[in-house]
Amino acid sequence: MRAFIFDCDGVLVDSEKLSCGALNTIFDQFFGIDIGTDYAPIIGKALNDSISYYLEKYNCKGDLSSLMEAKEGAYRSSAKGKLKTFPGAVELLTDLVNKGIPIAVASSGSLEKIQFSLNEVGLTHFFKIIASSEEVQRGKPNPDVFILAADRLGVPPEHCVVIEDSLNGAKGALDAGMKVYGFPGAFSEDDFHNLGAYYLPNGFFTLIALLQD
Repeated sequence: MRAFIFDCDGVLVDSEKLSCGALNTIFDQFFGIDIGTDYAPIIGKALNDSISYYLEKYNCKGDLSSLMEAKEGAYRSSAKGKLKTFPGAVELLTDLVNKGIPIAVASSGSLEKIQFSLNEVGLTHFFKIIASSEEVQRGKPNPDVFILAADRLGVPPEHCVVIEDSLNGAKGALDAGMKVYGFPGAFSEDDFHNLGAYYLPNGFFTLIALLQD
């Protein structure tokens, strides 16, 4: 039996712009720096790695834990009451649960952020198993969080299917030996294919159709 592992931001929750935008907020607040809107290098990465990327890029020094706390707060403030899931998500998750197919979340977000986002869009009840990058030594694009999710599911990695909107996440899942489907967002079908992943051109509706074949 296969299990399905979902990323959170950009897959289960349409939160990528608000989550990345919170980085703009804190870098403006703490350093007076506009980091722009090209988030491709950090999409899918753990928060500490994302903040460290911009600290190095702009040659800034700051307390990482304080910046992480501020970013989480900025995200919750901007996202409260504004988050939505993607079309087809509820239908797909309901079908998987009804069929007894194991599912989990494997996200670079903190456990608190994952729970907040899932709760905002009404998906919390689907997921008894959640794995966060804050629980492992190395975040995406390393495979650690996916291996943790598979271990908690009790399913071998090679029997897991991962849905990811980021190349960092897709690479980590592929390195874990999992089958990966790219979810439409910041990266193209060719981007995912070049990594060796599949692609869902119509998002969850493509996956629903595949499961019916």
